[in-house]
Amino acid sequence: MSVLFVYGWTMYGMIHTAARSMVRDQLGEATWNIILARTGLSEEHFITAKHYSDETTLRVIGAIADTTGHAVPDLLRNFGKYWIKYATASAYRSIFTLSGNNLDTFLTNLNRMHMSVARMMPEARLPTFETLSSTPGETELLYRSDRDGLTGFVEGLLIGLMDYFGEAGTVEYRPVGGQHIFRLNREAARSAA
Repeated sequence: MSVLFVYGWTMYGMIHTAARSMVRDQLGEATWNIILARTGLSEEHFITAKHYSDETTLRVIGAIADTTGHAVPDLLRNFGKYWIKYATASAYRSIFTLSGNNLDTFLTNLNRMHMSVARMMPEARLPTFETLSSTPGETELLYRSDRDGLTGFVEGLLIGLMDYFGEAGTVEYRPVGGQHIFRLNREAARSAA
C-alpha cells in the first residue's frame, strides 16, 4: 500500500511490515510478539511485495487493537499518521518526491500515483480522490473505495500529510449521501518539508 496505496488497503505485505514497525517503535518487541502470537501468523506474512487476503490483514489490525485496547477507528487513524512517517523514511520516499513538493500538488496527484502503483501491484484495490473545492485555507476531498471502514485510516493519512508538508490544521470527516468527504482546514504553513 502506498502512502495512499496503504489506505487503499491493498493487502500487500507492506501494510503488515508497517504495522509491525509501528508496534515495535511505540510499544516494543515484547508487545509485538504477543500480537504475532494472537494472530497465529509467522514472519512469512510480512513480505512487503507479497499479496495477502483481507482476512490476514484484518487479523493483524484486530490483534493490535485487542492487545493495546484501542478502538479500531482510533488505531487506524494513528496508523495512518504513522504510515506517512514510515513511508517517507523508507524506499517509498521517492513516491512522495514524484507526487509533489507541497500538499496541494500532492493531493492533486493522488490518483496518478495510484495508477503507477497499480501497474506495479496489479492485485491492489486502490481508492480514488476528487478535489471538490480548494482555497488557501480549506480543501475538500471526495474519497471513494470499494472497502468500508477505512475512513479513520484516511483521516490519519491526511493529518500525516499536512504535518509532512509543514501545514497546521485539522481534518474533518463527514459522510454525505453515501459518499466520504474529508475537509482539510489549514492554518498558515509552518515550513516546507
